[in-house]
Amino acid sequence: MSRGPATVVVLAAVLLLSGCGLPLPGTVQEPGPVTAEQQQPGDIQVLPPGPRDDTPPDQVVRDFFGAQSNPDSGHGRAREFLAPEKATVWKDGGPVSVFDGALTVTAVDGDPGSYRVGGHRVGRIGDDGSYSRDDSTVALLVRLRQAERGRWVLTDVPDGLLLSTADRDRSFRARNVYFLAPTSGEISPTTHLVPDPAFLPVTADPADALVRRLLVGPSAALNDSVGTAVPPGTSLRSPVRTDAAGVVTVDLSGQVLAAPVQQRERLSAQLVWTLRSVSGGFTKLRLLSDGRIVRVGAAGPDGLQARDDWPAYDPDGLQPPIPAFYISGRQLRSLDGGLVASEAAGDGNRQLVDVAATSPRGRTLALLTRVGRSWELSTGPVSGPFLVRERAPALASPSWGSGEQGLWFLQGSRVMLARSTGTPAVVPVDGLAQYGPISGLRVSRDGARVGLIAGSGANRRLVVGRVSTMTGRVRITGLRDVAPTVSDVHDLTWDTATSLVVLGRLSGVSAPIRVAVDGSSVALVIRIGLENSTPNTVAGAPGRQLVIGATVADGTAVLFRDNGRLYVREDGAGYAPFYPG
Repeated sequence: MSRGPATVVVLAAVLLLSGCGLPLPGTVQEPGPVTAEQQQPGDIQVLPPGPRDDTPPDQVVRDFFGAQSNPDSGHGRAREFLAPEKATVWKDGGPVSVFDGALTVTAVDGDPGSYRVGGHRVGRIGDDGSYSRDDSTVALLVRLRQAERGRWVLTDVPDGLLLSTADRDRSFRARNVYFLAPTSGEISPTTHLVPDPAFLPVTADPADALVRRLLVGPSAALNDSVGTAVPPGTSLRSPVRTDAAGVVTVDLSGQVLAAPVQQRERLSAQLVWTLRSVSGGFTKLRLLSDGRIVRVGAAGPDGLQARDDWPAYDPDGLQPPIPAFYISGRQLRSLDGGLVASEAAGDGNRQLVDVAATSPRGRTLALLTRVGRSWELSTGPVSGPFLVRERAPALASPSWGSGEQGLWFLQGSRVMLARSTGTPAVVPVDGLAQYGPISGLRVSRDGARVGLIAGSGANRRLVVGRVSTMTGRVRITGLRDVAPTVSDVHDLTWDTATSLVVLGRLSGVSAPIRVAVDGSSVALVIRIGLENSTPNTVAGAPGRQLVIGATVADGTAVLFRDNGRLYVREDGAGYAPFYPG
């Protein structure tokens, strides 16, 4: 991948933009507003004010939308601003729009009691809890009348919620619902899962809401890229219950007991991983079908499954310790020691390498080597030998993802996929024309999503799509610009299954930037230590420190690690860092 120059501005504190959305796990959590998920009973929460008799009508409109930040009692505080006949029929469970900045409230000329509400919409929460970026204008018309004691009440308002980004995080909790990874790859059957982020109301019982969301099926953002083990027609026979010991009881209809054993096991894995999103409130699962215990997998005599069961279904497929690799002297090296003997790692220069990637499942290497004016792509087991798979003037971005479909890479700006055998094939990318040429690619370790750098020069953006196999042919579809405020993107990595880190520019600052896969959170990851250096590449993995490949003032390629407080320079020279994936 070509590398553009970047100017690094080092700040002493972290700047957060677009609020605090999806929980982005890792070794370091960026400070910011306290989300509803993080709030404890002792946290100070400022409740919106209720209506007053002397409040002018334009302020009543503002107060009504401000009161939507309080979800208690079916948004009872917001309903206090409505006329009695409207308060009972207003639907707070409809669409949710998220805006930034401030709302404008303007009187309609010649129509007393009518006001236009405007603002900048940045996102939407769908009926299934999925978040999608948006860049449009809020344009609403509301009406009021005077009631007793001259108080203004709203008589006509749209259903649904209009929330600021901060209000979104007070009203919803972002959690992951898990579905089955694609089964059309070269390794069968697929056993790992794919997280599907969902914003669920804070007033809902988390276990019950998660199970109901799982039964609905995947969101449009994943659609044809994942499957589910939930038998068709399955429903909850009663609300999900959680006892004092954290045992969650899920009683599903009889279709589950009628399903094959393997399907029941996969359903159990989906439920256990999904219920892990209940922070501290889930210890074991009691799965029932038509009131009878469903015994699968590692369940004990009592039929209970622990929250740590089904480790093989981990979306990332990484077993600790997770090593960080890099290139030095055109040889493969490890920052964490213990590198297996390899033709690409020996001092005899039997296999030169300039860029590399290793699969998270199977430990297969992909090597890019510059040969004269061309590049060679080779693959093989870590110990070798390596088979040349492709030669071209421009090859870049080797990425295994889950490794089950083969090796992904770029040939020029075309996305390619090399199966275990045969000639690499072009992968179509639907809807790419509106974004521009591709200069970077990384596939998520669950194999369901693809992060792309699309565009030219300073207009290079992060775009996320999904891997679709519905037609029998692999293609990338559903492209979304998840971080439109981030420009000049020149490298990317998946640090978790639901977040990426890119090197780019945000609000005039060039630095690593963490982006939630649905665009609900965009945050600079700034530390002291990158002064007088130019970051070129970045590598991340779940629970592991970011590794930055940079060039210092004298032109030397070096590596920095993020220890949570600052970027620490590693000894010696090195470039092109990567974790398995």
